[in-house]
Parts: sequence; structure tokens; C-alpha cells
Amino acid sequence: MFTFDVATATSLVGFLSILIACAFRGLRGRALAGTPGGQWAMSALTGGVAALLVANSATLPGYIGTVADNALSVVSLVFIHRGTAMLVGARYSDRYYLLCIVAAVAGFAWFSYGQASLQARIALVSAYRAAFYCATLLMLVKRPGLPAGTRYLVDILALAAIWSVLRLGAAVFSGDHVDSFLAGGSSFAVMVSVGGILHVLVNAFQFRLESEKIRDELAAHAGRLQQKRDMLKSVVVERTAELTRQASTDSMTGIANRRHFMERGNDEIERARRYHLPLTLLLLDIDHFKQINDRFGHPAGDKLLQVIAQACQSNARNVDLPGRLGGEEFALLMPETSAIAARLAAERLRRAITAIPPALSGVPHQVTASFGVATLKSYDTSMDSLVARADTALYRAKNGGRNRVEAA
Repeated sequence: MFTFDVATATSLVGFLSILIACAFRGLRGRALAGTPGGQWAMSALTGGVAALLVANSATLPGYIGTVADNALSVVSLVFIHRGTAMLVGARYSDRYYLLCIVAAVAGFAWFSYGQASLQARIALVSAYRAAFYCATLLMLVKRPGLPAGTRYLVDILALAAIWSVLRLGAAVFSGDHVDSFLAGGSSFAVMVSVGGILHVLVNAFQFRLESEKIRDELAAHAGRLQQKRDMLKSVVVERTAELTRQASTDSMTGIANRRHFMERGNDEIERARRYHLPLTLLLLDIDHFKQINDRFGHPAGDKLLQVIAQACQSNARNVDLPGRLGGEEFALLMPETSAIAARLAAERLRRAITAIPPALSGVPHQVTASFGVATLKSYDTSMDSLVARADTALYRAKNGGRNRVEAA
């Protein structure tokens, strides 16, 4: 038949405390020692060992049941206080804690072998519990901004402190209390259980608090990772856009390079054939560009290329694509544009080029260009075919006296 006595009560308390210590270990692993949770884990462990020593004191040497178990209880209280101090950022010298433990050992030894008094030992351990619970409670109350779970720990610390004060008063002022202790039985088992369970609950709510702290740390870390991810994503997007721009843009003039122009042209040819739309290509070549380079130098030639590119962009529609095919040869791809409309656009661009002032072109005389225009035909299989026909018209313009527009 099951009997709820002191040994049973303290055994249950001991095993629960050790389980909590193992749970703390699972939270932090090797990083446990330097954290509040590490101190609280040691509190649960030493408290559990103390309870198991009490449960088995009948089969152990006398000093274990009178000195060692009570001293371990004080050590458990020290770790509760030390872990809470770490949590709130308070500083206490380890000498302070060591002095408390040494004083407790001396006190329990004196009241066991010097002037033996069970009443004094109960009073002493109750006084230590009340003092450490109250000191820990004050640290938490004075420090705002702690995790939400702190309020539960504060409540259980207050209950444990009140219970310890009541036990202290009973030990000091009530002889019946000691008589009940000596008599043992269920009533004393319940009394011991209440104190032990309150201590276990303190450790349990400290475990909850440590869990919340780790959860908040993980959430903050996840937030930082998300920020870094967003920053990295932004950098990747920007860098990809920059690389794409570099791969598709002529570095000298800032308009489309030959590769991008030809790819876009093939896409426009497919679209024009699918929807039966006109498509026209305009080629232009700066007249006497080699002589300009030879006479005024390459910097002047480079500047002229940039000015011509700007003129192409200024005279193009939003749907048109200006590009530099190489050297002094430029092109303008004009979707949904008939041959007549493209020839008129070429004439406007030709006049705009001749109107460029020397101060802007960097060349002390009028700049002209020759144009070739080709509209997509059924036999044009690709941009290469369309460019070849426009190029033929361009050379007719060159041979016809330059500064003119010819259509294929």
C-alpha cells in the first residue's frame, strides 16, 4: 500500500528538481555555464540532490542528514540568487556567496554536534530560504524591462518567501512544530512537500523565463538574419541590374550595344510577324569620322560619338531602341513604323545632327551623317538580313554624296 511519508515526498521533489536541471541543459548545451539558466540549472541539481539525501537519510551517515543536505539546500539558494543577478545585470562578489555557504555549513554542524537542536536547524534553513527568496524577489521587482514570464517567477518567489517565514516562525515559537517533525507521518510529509514543491516551482518558472529569453534571442537573431537577407537580396538585385546594364549597354555612349540590339531586334521581328505589324531599321554612319579622329584626336572623336548617341535618344520614341553597332555606326530600331514614317524620322535625325553646334560636338565644323533605312520584308529571316539590307542602303547614301537618307 502506498504511504505518503517524508521519504516519498522528498524523493518526488528531488527527482522533479533533477529533471528541471536536465531540461536547462537541453536549452543551452555547452553554453549553459555562463548564463542565468546555467546557475538555475545548478540550483535545481543541488536542490534535487539535497532532497534525495533527506529521503534516504535513514540509511546514510548522520552528518549527511543533518549537515550535507541542509548545506546543499543553501547552495541551491545561492545559485538561484546568482542566476537572477546575471539576468538583471547586478554584480555580487563570489566571496559573498562563499561566505554564506561556509556560515551555513558551520551553523548546521554546530546545531548538529556542538549544541544539537533540530529546532535551530529548521529555523536556520528556513531563515536562509526566506532571505534568499526575498533578495531574489527584490532584484526582479527593481528591474523593469524583463521578459513577460518574470511576473510568474515573482509570484512564486513571494509565496516561497512567505512560506519560509511561516516555517521560521513555527520553528522559533512553536514547540509543537518540532514535536510534529519528530513524530513524522502524513502531516509532516505535506509540510515538507509544500516547501520542496515551492522550491521546485521557483526552478520551474526560472526554466520558463530562460525559455522565453532564448525564444526572444532566436526571434531577434531571425530578425537580424532577415535584415541581412533583405540587404543581400537588395545588393544582388542591384548588382544583377548593373551587370545586365553593362552587358547590354555600350560603355562609350550609354545606349544599347550590338549584342543587345540584335537580340531585341530578333524579338521584335517575331512580334511583328505574329501580329502582322510593320518594323523598320534605321542605320546611320558619321561622315568622315576617321578624318575627325586623325585631325582632332580620339578624345574629340569619343565626345562626338556621345553627342550623336544623345541625338539618337532625343529623336527616338519610347518604343524605339537606339544602339551603337560598332565604330561610328549607329542604329535605331522602330517597331510598328512604316517605311514612309521611318524615312521622315531619319530626315529629322539627319537635320538634328547637322544642327549640332561645334561647342557641343567638339568639332570646329558641321557634322553630318549618312542613313540607310530598311523595312521588314517576308524574306527577312533575322536581324542579320534586315541589317544587311539597311547597310546596303547606307552605302548608297555614302556613295551618293553623304549627308542623305536612302531606303532599301
